[in-house]
Amino acid sequence: MRKILPVLVVSLLLLSVVQTGRAQGTGPLVIIQGIPDATTAPPEVRTYVSVIDKSMAQAIKDLTAGDFQVKEAGTDVGMPAVSYEPVGLAIVAVVDRGGISAPGDGRIQEATDLVRELVKRLSVTGADDDDVIAIVGVGEDGVLEPEEDFSYNPVDTNLVLNALVTMEGEAVRGGTPLYEGLDEALRLLTANTDAEIRDVLSHRRKVIVVFSDGLDPNFSDTAREQDIIRKANAADISLYTIGMARRNGRLSAEENLVRLAHQTNGLYRLHNNDETHEKVLYLFDQLMTQRQQYLISYQTRQPKGDYTLNIEVDTPIGSAEKSVTFSSILEMPQIALTSPADGAVYTVPYSHTPGVEIPLSVELTFPDGVEREPAAVRYYRSGVLVATSTAAPFTASWDATDYITQTEETAETQEVKSEDFTFAAEADDAYLPGTATSTPVNVRVEWEPLPPPTVVEEAEKWFITYWWLLLVLAALALGFLVLLILLVRTRGELARKVVRSTTGVLKGVTKRLGASPQRAPGKLVVIQGANVGKEFRLAAQVIKVGRDPQFCDFALFDEFISNPHFSIQLEQTQFFITDEGSTNGTRLNGTPIPPHRRMLLQPDAIIEAGQTRLQFKRLGGTTRPLGVQPTAPSPPPGTAQWPSPGTSPGAQPPQPGPSQGGPTRPVS
Repeated sequence: MRKILPVLVVSLLLLSVVQTGRAQGTGPLVIIQGIPDATTAPPEVRTYVSVIDKSMAQAIKDLTAGDFQVKEAGTDVGMPAVSYEPVGLAIVAVVDRGGISAPGDGRIQEATDLVRELVKRLSVTGADDDDVIAIVGVGEDGVLEPEEDFSYNPVDTNLVLNALVTMEGEAVRGGTPLYEGLDEALRLLTANTDAEIRDVLSHRRKVIVVFSDGLDPNFSDTAREQDIIRKANAADISLYTIGMARRNGRLSAEENLVRLAHQTNGLYRLHNNDETHEKVLYLFDQLMTQRQQYLISYQTRQPKGDYTLNIEVDTPIGSAEKSVTFSSILEMPQIALTSPADGAVYTVPYSHTPGVEIPLSVELTFPDGVEREPAAVRYYRSGVLVATSTAAPFTASWDATDYITQTEETAETQEVKSEDFTFAAEADDAYLPGTATSTPVNVRVEWEPLPPPTVVEEAEKWFITYWWLLLVLAALALGFLVLLILLVRTRGELARKVVRSTTGVLKGVTKRLGASPQRAPGKLVVIQGANVGKEFRLAAQVIKVGRDPQFCDFALFDEFISNPHFSIQLEQTQFFITDEGSTNGTRLNGTPIPPHRRMLLQPDAIIEAGQTRLQFKRLGGTTRPLGVQPTAPSPPPGTAQWPSPGTSPGAQPPQPGPSQGGPTRPVS
């Protein structure tokens, strides 16, 4: 009786442990597989989440975005994008051969057959989401060299199957270090030395399936067991343990297998007959559902740094949450003005034709390597918004032409107006809550003064000011003319006498005192162009010819002519022509005139400017002394007047003076 009581107590304790292992509590197991990826498609954060019913070792499917609450740095990110996708399993089968590989013990064959059943259920299709597997055999001398194929596309399961054949042919008579085998399995899954394999394992659901008859007393170590459990939980790796008992028997060291499974969110199954064999196979079927995971994605607005990502999941069996740290790579873009250049100077011509627009453009660079376009780029001139561009390449301009208008007063002093401006650009980032601002650049704009007024402009100004005086004079002249007409009609000869005497008085009044004014000694005649036949008398010392009347003395209205185009100077009795640096140049008798060089004008010379041709005519000449040659008699009225010998064509005949006869007699 005393021997039976301790056995009952141990049995009750074992039953309690087993039942505790089978009832793992409510709520799902939530695992964030690997580190969330925030680099593949920034600013999108992508993370894979396994949601598992622990009591069934089965993935929970049919969850929607509304079942997930995602918080980033403690802030709800809103409704994430959720999809249910195959990602794949990463399985390590650990076969503890101690106790089941002794000569004549058939349990090693049962264990290897179960591993074959597990391999048979893997998805190996050559796709990126293939399952991967490795096998670790534990012998009395320690862990055998593991056989693994953690590559994919394609996965070679023959490596595992060949290792099983080797195990079946080797007997193990003593105990084996199970924890050494589990530690090697954890190393393969979490600290693999191959970088490509680490990438393959990063997002797969990782599990270890253990086939053992329990710990051997010589290798039992509670501290070592807790270390294995800690490592597995830190890596979110579940242990599924299969107790390999004799046919219809129990295990003497079953509790350690239960603890390993229970404390790593796995399950324990006893294998000792046909019924338990089917239960183990069903467990394998349930494990295959865990290759499906939820892909959660959302957009982050966090600048570069590490942040806590918390995911809470509501399921039909309860709620659970999981946290992980992820890194954002986002940095503010940098913006720099490419135009205008720092220190640039722009000049606005006095004519304002053409106008001066300062081009505005920027260059965007991205320190984080994530290129994106801002919604708009804003340009500022000395702190004032002058332009906004909403489409790439985000160019704009600012018209500086009329910012300052020169006045007539500055025309007198020829004062150049100038002002300094500071330009800057800014843009709001499309991802981060901030604004990128460029380094300011300094620009100077100068406005040319108006040219001094020409004679024509002065005359126009006088007429505009004293137009009323002209009206008065015109009225007096009209009245005087009417009076003369009345006198002629009413008084006859008396009226004629009055008219003659009055005319004499008028002649005396209009005659200038002193020397008679100098007559125009030359003229320009348009022989081709918009004003054919137009003449211009050259009576001033300097005459400027150009396109518009407001900038010259003689306007040709030719769009190919500059303002001014050329000038003609009179010195003593000779005329000279000078090209004023015109755009299209000036030709004299077919020969180009060098800019700003004077050339002598000969009578009848042909001047070409733009699309206009002009002929220079010399008028008059030196007065001949009396007695040298008799004056040609005046031709009869109505006949053509030919130039006198020795005079040039176009010269005016000498006018009769007071001593050359009186008024012409009327025909009787």
